Amino acid sequence: MTIKPGIEFIAPFRIYLPEDFFEVTLEGRISLVKPIALPPIHVAGTQAHEKNIEVSHDIFGYAGRTKFSVVLDEEIDVDSDNRMKSFLDNESKFIDFALLSVNRILEVYRDQDRNNLDEKSFHVIQLVKTDIYDIRLVAIDEKLNEIEGFVVRKPSFHRVGFGAAVERKPEIIAEIRKLLKDGSSLPIYRELMNSALNYIWRGQYRLVPVEANTAFESFIPEIIHLLDPHANRSELKNLYTKLLRLEDILSTALSNSIMNTVSWFTKPPDGLKTLAQSEFQKWHDDCYRIRNKVIHEGYNKVTRQEAIKAYEASLSAINYVQSEVRKIIII
Repeated sequence: MTIKPGIEFIAPFRIYLPEDFFEVTLEGRISLVKPIALPPIHVAGTQAHEKNIEVSHDIFGYAGRTKFSVVLDEEIDVDSDNRMKSFLDNESKFIDFALLSVNRILEVYRDQDRNNLDEKSFHVIQLVKTDIYDIRLVAIDEKLNEIEGFVVRKPSFHRVGFGAAVERKPEIIAEIRKLLKDGSSLPIYRELMNSALNYIWRGQYRLVPVEANTAFESFIPEIIHLLDPHANRSELKNLYTKLLRLEDILSTALSNSIMNTVSWFTKPPDGLKTLAQSEFQKWHDDCYRIRNKVIHEGYNKVTRQEAIKAYEASLSAINYVQSEVRKIIII
């Protein structure tokens, strides 16, 4: 008898698909995934639950949640003496692949779904472990029935803090108060870097270098106009000319204040590949280059390591520029 691992968990929002098993091909294997509608967990606020009720763009599950039942394409041995140990030793692997299979459904659903009011499900996001709860691991036979004696339950993967662990530092609260009171817009590069960090968290790695590189490219003209409000925007046609302009502004300002000048390119400068400053070189190699592969070559297999390096390289380059600017003004 063929026995396969089955994993069930609950997602906090509804998707509207038949309660049938969908075949999901990943890494040369075919998993079976069934979405099952559940009532909402909320006890207050607007909520309703029926099979045919939908709240538009209901990311918080007011109309219901979804239980996903996943059968993995992997055989397990239930006849050995240490059968439960063997099952438990692979628990994490089973959950990870089940989540990967469900995320593939959510990815395709988000891309394709449109209800009869012509609304797209753009609000649907892929899941990470801390989004899911009430996780069950079971053994499934050839008829997709559970086998008794093989059940493992996990409530969730949340990390919980108490007391001082959840307190925020006074300087953080003070900065929040300041920004709220003065009404200033948040710099777009910070929004983009937060977005890149979120994509790392959610495993959408190919989007990280795109967001991180865009953050750096938006940061440079922002600093130019901070230092020179009269800079001609039409002359700053591309990132290369912007970096040259910022290098010139900083060199002039630092030389006037009897401080070290900046030198970012080999002489004569000839494009981004002639960057000679270490943080910029790292940004070029680990972020800009990967971003170009994604955008211009259709590179879809960005790894977690590449994504993290792209984020860190962009952040390091931004921090470097800020350190140079602080020699002139307080930012």
